Amino acid sequence: MLNPAVAGTQGSLYASMNYRMQWVGFDDAPKTSGISLNGRLFEGKMGAGLYMMQDEVGPSKQTNYGASYAYHIRFPDCELSAGLAGNYTKYTLMGSKMTIHNSQDPSIDQTLNYTSSVPDASAGIYLYNDRFHIGFSALHLLQSKAEFYKGDSTKKSFIQYATQVYSTFGYNYSQNPDYVFENTLFVNYVKSVPLMMDYTLRVHYMGKVFFGASVRLRDAIAIHVGATFLESFQVAYSYDILISKFRSYSSGSHEIVLKYSFNRVFDDKNRTRVKKFAHQKYNTLF
Repeated sequence: MLNPAVAGTQGSLYASMNYRMQWVGFDDAPKTSGISLNGRLFEGKMGAGLYMMQDEVGPSKQTNYGASYAYHIRFPDCELSAGLAGNYTKYTLMGSKMTIHNSQDPSIDQTLNYTSSVPDASAGIYLYNDRFHIGFSALHLLQSKAEFYKGDSTKKSFIQYATQVYSTFGYNYSQNPDYVFENTLFVNYVKSVPLMMDYTLRVHYMGKVFFGASVRLRDAIAIHVGATFLESFQVAYSYDILISKFRSYSSGSHEIVLKYSFNRVFDDKNRTRVKKFAHQKYNTLF
């Protein structure tokens, strides 16, 4: 969802579902959910994916539908993937959830829900193998506008998307084959907004369970746990312990992620390639 170049990097067919409940304790606090499916095509030369993501914050709800395409170039010890994605967003403002200071404010209609349709695009690159990954992507390249109340000059308004740049750097370290230390640095830049950065360390044991923590700059410390079942199904949970001023008003944030790899079903005829990409199941989502 954040980098279209990731499509197809984790094997033949890969599904993921996540739900995040943020800042528990606030009324109408942010809730984000998503589902994605991606895989490799044409003997691994290309990748493609579909995804749906929904974000609810107070009186607004965004439902995003997207499709991604990636082209993979193989090198002796790694692969480079370049990807593009197009998406369509339904942006809804719910008047009944708006609280206004002046009940007679003519610019707000509390009796009306209004939806705007917004097209957009993103692009990214991703260099990786089973030991490291480096990725860069840019979302909202079209800087599209969500326009509301178009037929009413008093209420007419718009929200314009800003281009967001993401980068991720990761390295897996192991001297004992039973333990893999997965390090990831994630950076998000948006003009006129403080830089967002977090570092994650996860320890994987025998490819079956993992535990770890993240430090998010000026915001939170997150604890992660997860387990893999039947070699293909993974469930993970994380809890954010707030360190910002929000900690006085919120009990933290929760997130759960479910992932399933179909590689064993589709790749029995090519076990060598399956083993090569098996490590990718445990890598970061980015």
